[in-house]
Amino acid sequence: MNTHLPRRLAFALGATLVFPLSLFAQAAPQSAANSDAPNETVVLDTFTIQTDKDNGYIAVDSLSGGRTNTPIKLTPASIGSVTRAFMDDLGLTSVRDTLRWTPNVVAEDPNAGKGFGGAAFHDWAYNYRGAGAGEQGGPGPTRNYFSFFQNQDTYNLERVEFLRGPNSIIFGLGTVGGQLSGYTKIPKVDRDFITATLFADSNNSTREEIDINRRVTDSLAIRVNAVNDLRYGWRNNDDNKFKAADVALLCRIGPNTSIRVDAEYAKTYRTLISTTIGDKVSGWDGTTASQTWGAAPTGGSARTIPIQNAGAWGDWLNPFWVWIPSLGSNSLMKWAGGYASSGALADVGQALNYQPYKGWYPEQIKLSWEPSYSSTANVPVRSSRDWTYGSGRSDIDYRDLTVSLEQRFTPNLDFVAAFYRYYDNQTAKDYEGTGGSAIDINKQLPDGTANPNYGKAFADFFLSKQNQRHDTTEARAQLNYHFESTLFGSKWTQVFSGAASRKNLRQSARQYLAQVGNGTSITNPADWVQNMVWGRIYLDNPNQVMNAPETAPNGRLISYMPKADGYWFDFDDEFKLQDYAVMSQSRLFDDQLSITLGARRDHYKEHLRELRRGPNLTDKISDESQSANTISAGGVYYLKAGLGAVVNYSKNIQPPHAGSQSMLDGSRPRPETGKGLEYGLRYSSNDGKYYVTLIRYDTKSQGHLVENPIDLRGIWQKYNIAKGLASESGNGSLAYSDTTSLDVTGYEFEITANPTPQIRLVANFGKPDATIVNYYPDSRAYMAAHLAEWTAVMNDASLDATKRNDLRTQMANVQDKLDQAVPGAKNKGLVDYTASIFGFYTFPKHVFPGFSVGAGVTRTGKTYAATYDSKEYFGSAVTTTVLALSYETKLGKIPARFTLDVDNVFDSQDPIVTSYHWGYVDSNGTHIKDAYYYQTPRTFRLSARFTF
Repeated sequence: MNTHLPRRLAFALGATLVFPLSLFAQAAPQSAANSDAPNETVVLDTFTIQTDKDNGYIAVDSLSGGRTNTPIKLTPASIGSVTRAFMDDLGLTSVRDTLRWTPNVVAEDPNAGKGFGGAAFHDWAYNYRGAGAGEQGGPGPTRNYFSFFQNQDTYNLERVEFLRGPNSIIFGLGTVGGQLSGYTKIPKVDRDFITATLFADSNNSTREEIDINRRVTDSLAIRVNAVNDLRYGWRNNDDNKFKAADVALLCRIGPNTSIRVDAEYAKTYRTLISTTIGDKVSGWDGTTASQTWGAAPTGGSARTIPIQNAGAWGDWLNPFWVWIPSLGSNSLMKWAGGYASSGALADVGQALNYQPYKGWYPEQIKLSWEPSYSSTANVPVRSSRDWTYGSGRSDIDYRDLTVSLEQRFTPNLDFVAAFYRYYDNQTAKDYEGTGGSAIDINKQLPDGTANPNYGKAFADFFLSKQNQRHDTTEARAQLNYHFESTLFGSKWTQVFSGAASRKNLRQSARQYLAQVGNGTSITNPADWVQNMVWGRIYLDNPNQVMNAPETAPNGRLISYMPKADGYWFDFDDEFKLQDYAVMSQSRLFDDQLSITLGARRDHYKEHLRELRRGPNLTDKISDESQSANTISAGGVYYLKAGLGAVVNYSKNIQPPHAGSQSMLDGSRPRPETGKGLEYGLRYSSNDGKYYVTLIRYDTKSQGHLVENPIDLRGIWQKYNIAKGLASESGNGSLAYSDTTSLDVTGYEFEITANPTPQIRLVANFGKPDATIVNYYPDSRAYMAAHLAEWTAVMNDASLDATKRNDLRTQMANVQDKLDQAVPGAKNKGLVDYTASIFGFYTFPKHVFPGFSVGAGVTRTGKTYAATYDSKEYFGSAVTTTVLALSYETKLGKIPARFTLDVDNVFDSQDPIVTSYHWGYVDSNGTHIKDAYYYQTPRTFRLSARFTF
């Protein structure tokens, strides 16, 4: 475990100041404001948020009222905010860190993109109100309301806004649950300043931030932000690096024209590891072995299995090339024909995860069709909490550019035009494990020499490389006509807006397989099976780096090449969106009543090219075009005492994600639509010290897209193998989409308060409910149509019994998922509730001058996992406690702030259950716990901020 406290906190302030200079040639950001410089900036404020107005943890204005600067208290949409002051007090360095402090938003992946499989690409996917993020991460978050497919770092952010509900008029495209946006920092023309912040934590991580603002003239300013983050996680081999720099330019050309240019460049590196691994070692007795290569195991009574392939990707035709870095000249060999251990359970095809502690599993378990129970006594226990295996890596670089022009034509007529470019490139390599470990019981290597790893547990990896890219160009314009008048003797403020935008999103994905070849794409579709290379890690060195060379020691070439007959995740997708919107906001009776109305027209075209998926390995081309109309209508009415009522009705549209698979009938998916009503109470004190909301929401989603919701492909693969065919022949490579419809309802409560200059408070509670009203209609019909065909092979006694049993197990697994998917069932990933509270107190100068203390707790209720035999199963609730200690002083003339933040104060170490096994039950018929992860242990983080 990485628990050493760094010896130095001040890692060379001079190096911190110099760091951004090395990135200027490549870098730059987007826009917003800075809590360090509370004075007025020279910006036309119709379309720009001045976060200087934020009062402690209370956000004042927002663009969420129709991309026009509007007081949040007058915006009928549901909005939650995390201000710069809150981020500083708790040392929050990414948007993911802020999620637990707002109601009804949780990360889709608890491992933050650090695990195996597709989650490595979507650490920015968030689940709002239990509705789910959407396939492939969904529409993604936004930055200044432009697409931004990253987990945003806070180094250049002033505020994070959580925009809840189906509201395309205000938030743009998104799920019925909501959207997220970050506001970036804006240059100041009133003064110069430099703020440098240094961080260090108890895992030996270090981080340096710098914020430089330079006033060039009275109407021109430049602001530079940069960060260098070397972050080590608490688990073994959890290494991460992030470097970024942005430059923002603000220029006022005369009294009525303002131009902003923002640019950013960033690079991320992280290792990809897993904390759970399946058990295929518990059935070994320590003596049963294959004495010579390929010989049937002898010397004991343990069950063994022949090494034919590493998983469903291969089949018996595969010579099973394996790369083992530690074997020197024998690093690349054909391992088909050897033997390995199996698990101790009756069904050798099942592999329970290693236990986090002894007794995690019940003593006796069984599958429903098995006549007797199996013991779990020999299922291995993890060696430690911080143990991991694997050493994949993910590399990301992204850059973005925003240019905006704000023009005031008359005192009543304002115009804004903005251009945005975003590009990212992510490559993940060697990050897909086959899920289980076994004992190498071969005393000889395939060439007949002694096997130095005999008796060791090993895990095989799917040596692959996947690349994903987003390339976005957006342009938008908005014209506002506004005036002030009187109505019935009271002030009336009116805004009419017309807006138009165009978005062109190009997304591509490529999957490459390590193969023995000549470095070019293989032309024979069967060759990829013959030539695939797998990587093997022996668990006495669980984080062995693969790094397969281009030429193996035996002279064979190794190349990462595409699968010749097409892979479902090889595609180029171009998505073009055009939308037009009109809005009206009326503020009546001295802002006692605010009414917002809007309508929007969206039209999109999609051009999808799926590589080598058409006839004769040609590319499959699909074109789709759809249009939709959405509306919004809402209002806020305040009594004189500050208590008000709020109501909002809105709709949204969410087109299919890039590269989405066709429906089972071959048609392209249609867009998801949503609609909903929100209503409740809102309190905003006249002195700005208190802001409280209580909201009830009733929303619906139709056509929610789900990719491969049940593993029909797995059934076809087991069917083919049972018949002696290649696993991917026929329908063995089936990939498809299906839909669900959801009812998303619940409550949200938030209170933010600054009752005295010394006290800041924030608390919230969310109670979501998301239920299915139509579940996988096409999958059910397909299953019914092919059930007899599959059953005939399963019952064919002339075929191999083990392979027929594998087919039976797969069919039971899929049928079980369909049995769960009934109207009224909860949406997977729905949490019981979310809650948090945090308070920060600054001591009076005459008591403890400069000292402040804060404390808080967050809790995410149990997560819905599954329904088995009409019984609902839930994962663990998660509780985190935090403590913040701060001291402000001056070092000479330099203001300084030193902060100690402690996360997970009470060091909770219980495993967090995420799922239950679909088939295994205990003696009471209760399904057993299966997957889990560990909460980050207690972490100390020191920071020092200096302002010049």
